[in-house]
This record gives sequence, C-alpha cells and structure tokens, in this order.
Amino acid sequence: MGDIMILNEKEVQICLEFALEPLLKNYSIKMKEAQLSIDKKINIQSTILYQDHILDLKASFLLNYHHDQLCFDDIEGKVEYLFLQLNLMSVLKQLIKHDAVKITDHSCYYHCHLPIQNIIIKDHSLEIQLQ
Repeated sequence: MGDIMILNEKEVQICLEFALEPLLKNYSIKMKEAQLSIDKKINIQSTILYQDHILDLKASFLLNYHHDQLCFDDIEGKVEYLFLQLNLMSVLKQLIKHDAVKITDHSCYYHCHLPIQNIIIKDHSLEIQLQ
C-alpha cells in the first residue's frame, strides 16, 4: 500500500476546483464563491455564473476514485435560479455532454488519471491512499 495524504476541507475545495476547472470552463461555468464542509458526505454551497446568470448550488455527495475515475456518488442537490429550484442531477444530465464524464441517476464519473488508490471520507477531512 502507498502513502496516505490527509486533506482538510479547504484543501479538498481547492483540489476539486482545480480538477473540475477544465470541465467547468468548457461549459462557461464560473464559481464565484463556494463553501465546502465534510461530515459523512461532502457538502457544498456555491454561487456560480452561467451565461451571465447567477445560480445557487447546494449539493452533497460521496467521493471516491476507481479505475481512473473520480467518482461522485449518492449525489443529492439542487440548483436555484430566481424562483426555480431544479434537481442537480437533471441539470447535469441535460448540460454535460463530454467524453470524460458519465452521469447516472445519482452518480457522476469523471475520467482523469491520478495516482490514487482510494479515498475515505472522515469528519472534516479526506484520507487519500496514494498508489
């Protein structure tokens, strides 16, 4: 087994923003501000800019890594715009059409090669087992 790296909530937020930046940029999505917390799941609240519209995003998910894929599982969330509240998974399915991303009913898999063996969610941190 390889080394273990522990990331606190702020470090997880920075890493996710960095990893997802090319995908978000591809769809002209900019994160204006975000707050991430970790309990049993990763929770995020964010204000995003999409086509000159400000949207509020609230989501929770599990995070893991298998077969060169960053796995966002058990996703629950909504996107709010004005008076509309949209299911996050429905929005993702309609918006994201990319070869590196596979979306199912409650999960999203992002293909990216990383030297990660496993990710374990702990209170307020992630334990990443490196290869």
